[in-house]
Amino acid sequence: MIAVTTVLVTGANKGLGRGFVQKYLSRPDTVVVAAVRNPESEESKALLNLNKAQGSKLILHQEVKKQGVSHLDIVIANAGIFKSAAFLEVSKMKSSDLLEHVDINVNGPVRLFQATLPLLHASRQPKFIAISSGVGTIGGAEYIPWAVTSYGASKAALNFLLRRIHIENKDLIAIAFHPGAVQTDEGNKAAQFFGFEAAFTSVEDSVDGIVAKVDAATREDTSGRFLAFDNTPLVW
Repeated sequence: MIAVTTVLVTGANKGLGRGFVQKYLSRPDTVVVAAVRNPESEESKALLNLNKAQGSKLILHQEVKKQGVSHLDIVIANAGIFKSAAFLEVSKMKSSDLLEHVDINVNGPVRLFQATLPLLHASRQPKFIAISSGVGTIGGAEYIPWAVTSYGASKAALNFLLRRIHIENKDLIAIAFHPGAVQTDEGNKAAQFFGFEAAFTSVEDSVDGIVAKVDAATREDTSGRFLAFDNTPLVW
């Protein structure tokens, strides 16, 4: 019997999430569950037209139970926000902006983990992947040249909880990834805010780097760590 790999990706209809969907669908015998806010949007429907390798298929999130998904091998918590309010210094930051970033960038992945844990436990080697950011570093905060308070704080909190997930679940591989300054809509807007034409990292390069590390990940050597897509050293 052919072993089928099942992957769930949030924020799957564009940017980095769409890149993950495309990458995994290009592999044979892979089921990709695409979690999107609005499955009726044109961006979401376009996912159904992506090329698929033999034995692979795409499922929109609402159809998981109907399609008989019995386990999840990889869950990628990719959905998040990075709004312009994140560029304000702490003295000027609004609590509402901080709470919005925390709700989506921290509570979102936690709710995802809690909801998918039974299906992860059904996998022989479950992996929970959180897309974090280098600006969430505490040890290296003085080297971040911009005030990214709301966003950075939310990613620092996400990193802590990812580490707790690793500690509390001995059968699980859990990794936080810095994807780079990716050429997504939000990534390009952020780069332009600081005077750059666009962000520096292509979606393809970021996805390829992360997926390669997820493939090779082990509980002993990789789980519970904060890694960059391109091997740039990171501190928590």
